[in-house]
Amino acid sequence: MRRYFFTMMMAVLAVMTVAADTFTGRVVDETQAPVPFANVVLLNSSDSAFVAGTTTGTDGSFSLSGNAVRPLIKISYLGYQTRVLEAAGSDLGTIVLEPETTMLGEVVVKGQRPAFKLTTEGLKTDVENTLLSKVGTAKAVLENLPGVQRKKDGLEVFGKGTPLIYINGRKLQNQTELDQISSEDIQSVELITSPGAKYDATVESVILIKTKRPQGEGFSANTQASYYASKCPDLALGVNWNYRHKGFDAFGSVWYNDDRYMQKDDVILAVKADTIWHMDQLLDVKTHQNSLYTSLGMNYIFNDNHAMGFRYDTKAHFLNRTRGTFMADVTANGQFYDHLENSLYDSSKHNMPHTLNAYYSGKVGGTSIDFNTDYVFSKTRGRQYNDEVSQEQQSRTVTSQSVVRNQLCATKLVLSWNLWGGNLQVGTEFDHTRRNDDYINPEHIVPTSFTEQRENNYILFAEYAHPLSFGQMKVGLRNENVTTKYYNQGVRIDEQSRNYHHLFPSVGLMAAAGQVQLMANYAVKIKRPYYHELSNSVTYANRFTWQSGNPLLKPSIRHDASLMARYRWVTLMLEYKHTDDIIVNVGKEVPGNESVTWLYRENVDNEDAIQLVMILSPRFGLYEPSLTMAMLKEWMKIPSPTGFISPERPIYLVQFNNNFQLASTLTASADFSLTSKGDQENVSLTKATCVLDLGVTKTFLNDRLSVRIKGHNLLNSREHYRLNYGEHTLWQNNRNDSRQVELTVHYKFNAAQSKYKGTGAGASEKERL
Repeated sequence: MRRYFFTMMMAVLAVMTVAADTFTGRVVDETQAPVPFANVVLLNSSDSAFVAGTTTGTDGSFSLSGNAVRPLIKISYLGYQTRVLEAAGSDLGTIVLEPETTMLGEVVVKGQRPAFKLTTEGLKTDVENTLLSKVGTAKAVLENLPGVQRKKDGLEVFGKGTPLIYINGRKLQNQTELDQISSEDIQSVELITSPGAKYDATVESVILIKTKRPQGEGFSANTQASYYASKCPDLALGVNWNYRHKGFDAFGSVWYNDDRYMQKDDVILAVKADTIWHMDQLLDVKTHQNSLYTSLGMNYIFNDNHAMGFRYDTKAHFLNRTRGTFMADVTANGQFYDHLENSLYDSSKHNMPHTLNAYYSGKVGGTSIDFNTDYVFSKTRGRQYNDEVSQEQQSRTVTSQSVVRNQLCATKLVLSWNLWGGNLQVGTEFDHTRRNDDYINPEHIVPTSFTEQRENNYILFAEYAHPLSFGQMKVGLRNENVTTKYYNQGVRIDEQSRNYHHLFPSVGLMAAAGQVQLMANYAVKIKRPYYHELSNSVTYANRFTWQSGNPLLKPSIRHDASLMARYRWVTLMLEYKHTDDIIVNVGKEVPGNESVTWLYRENVDNEDAIQLVMILSPRFGLYEPSLTMAMLKEWMKIPSPTGFISPERPIYLVQFNNNFQLASTLTASADFSLTSKGDQENVSLTKATCVLDLGVTKTFLNDRLSVRIKGHNLLNSREHYRLNYGEHTLWQNNRNDSRQVELTVHYKFNAAQSKYKGTGAGASEKERL
């Protein structure tokens, strides 16, 4: 292992040279925010001859080496006034760029940064001083990012799945936290589509939210109330508070949620075995949940070099109940076989989960230190009741009890140094996870199981970033050693207990010339099965449909190469992915009973995919549109009893977001997205979906009070799927209650943001749990 890291770092350092004079500094804008990728040039003052050049890093810092007579430093960036400084010493300190201003009659127009800009890992969006700061919440801001889609279970990035989200370096525990952050408090958002070695190797996309620099001291608070009118209305009430005095910072949140959810699904299941089975099914269920989320934390900033603190999160569930019916008409070889009516009841009791993070962030000499330790515990008890009445066969009642316990301990240490004009990060992480999954069916219709999964993950990584004369480069290597132990009823199962050792290299290059930016990335990633996908538990839908996990699933290894280019307000992206041992949905008959379809997940050989994206983001004064057009095409062969199944049609996405400044205190938004028919793995989207959101926000009392009215999914678009696995085909039409009208009132008092600097550990394991 040492040889790998030594070889990588020597290869990086071998191409660097040290000149006689080195000049360093940091470039920020008028709000003290860093200005990344600004052009920095070293000149001779006598004849203005070019000596050397570079660009600033993502934190605005630069290091420039060269021999010059009476050196001058020239700094320029689109939308800002160019600055020329005499280099009196090697450390130029903080350099502030002022926006360009143009006189149009008697109106002063301030220069603006581009709406999006490239980084070495993705795309950065400025929110502050744009109409995005008026859309309401952090969740609404993210929904305006190119390729980010709102789904039933949260936000997804097109072709990348669910992203990890960080706020000022802190891992978001639940996407509902996004509704607790005002868009006006956000400075910028970065969508990382090619995460480097410092992120877990399972991560396909990351969203970094950076809030504004806190100002002032004393007590501050903001409160919000949201009501979502629909067939099943939702309510959210909460308050965030913060107290700061010199280096001390205490903060907390209390949020109450009352959520109601309706699901009506038309499901058709066709089975071609010795007998041709056909089932028309209608699922009609309603879920009611209410909960109280609480967080509490503090940190103390001793000085600019040392800070430490902790954060605790918990959630009390007062009610989590699902009731409904599941009706099915069954034919065999075209003849009526049976009619089923299932009455469903599902009740869950959650022990209050505990999430604790403690951190230290500091600097000793030239070494920056970022230390985090996390603990997570949760326990859920469930009772399921399924009363099945059969018209032709014997009726039955199927009951089950389940207990799921999750426990995670994670520790992460990252050290970084400025080295030869660049930055080197070296880190280590240890994750210990334990999950118990008990499932009991007293009637013995489906198997009873008591499983336990224990997993240890030992991680080492190194990442080096260096500004170049034309841009910036970044290389990294991540090593993960995973040891898993799988137990069933207390007995270790060797076949499911495995050890994995993987190396994950990554490399990124960003180049800039005038208004043109180019970015290239390559990385190796892994997708580990979620813990519930490895469970032996079998869920009983009715006597013809079961669903379970698969403890024999293996991780998938993915090679990801991408190119991105940007000119002014046009961005293009091309990405190629190759995945081995990809995990797909399958359906098979239960051994000994061909009429029962067993749905679960399985590994198949490999998959190739290409994704194309074009983003148009011009600005027209008081109107800020953004048009995203994307295409995803996959090539793979999934073996089935009737031959290979391959995705044939690509999936297209059109996303058109529009923000308007109607008056100084009045903004509006109109967002439209279209997802076409197409195939992904062996799942087909059989009908295009169109989503339209319209909203208006009015502020009062010098922006301290805001009122927002917004309509979500006004076209009441629904999702239609088909799962194909040879002899087993399943069609599903989701008729969820997603059309809503939102009314939100937000008030802030002496607004301030927490200075919490904890970044968390064990991020991917929290997602898997």
